[in-house]
Amino acid sequence: MRILFLTSLVFCAFSANAADIRKLDVWKSGDVFFVDLVGYVDAPLSQVYDVLVDYDHLDRLSSSIVDSRILEPAEDGTPLVYTLTRKCVFLFCQKIEKVDRLVQEPLHKITAIAIPERSNVVHALSEWRLSEEGGGTVIEYRQELDPDFWVPPIFGPMMIKRVMSKGGRKAILRVEYYARVAAGLSAEEPPPIKRKRRRSANEQ
Repeated sequence: MRILFLTSLVFCAFSANAADIRKLDVWKSGDVFFVDLVGYVDAPLSQVYDVLVDYDHLDRLSSSIVDSRILEPAEDGTPLVYTLTRKCVFLFCQKIEKVDRLVQEPLHKITAIAIPERSNVVHALSEWRLSEEGGGTVIEYRQELDPDFWVPPIFGPMMIKRVMSKGGRKAILRVEYYARVAAGLSAEEPPPIKRKRRRSANEQ
């Protein structure tokens, strides 16, 4: 059985700010896990988009993002981005290393498609859709992931959803914070990033 460990960018929220989560579904079909999330941040769309595509600084959004950076484009000119994330469900941790092809519709849509031969996934696709609502931004996030490594069979969508609801809440708050700062708006500083060192199954 394979399990979904979400990429660097899972957006859930609960704070004194206006950031909020409206929908979060996690399910499995065959070997592929799916995430469907809708969230809202009280920040302008343009600045939210800029935060999400700032691949050299994604580690400021989540403790699970170990490294991220823009690579040399593919031969056809398609942008490529490298990410290394470390996800933990209770005491089990695993690293996900990916090189993604990016397809962008500026300000409105970002799609990242993993290149399997340069990643430790069989299949991975992440998609962000942004739209304006009042003075803020609605984030619609969808992910498909079939990781190329073993995980304990006791883990399933409901357990992953619980972990996301707890750990991912801070990520969307950080998106809101950095977007508001970039827009010159007042912003409450988000919780500090805390990174814990745990041994993965491959390290044990």
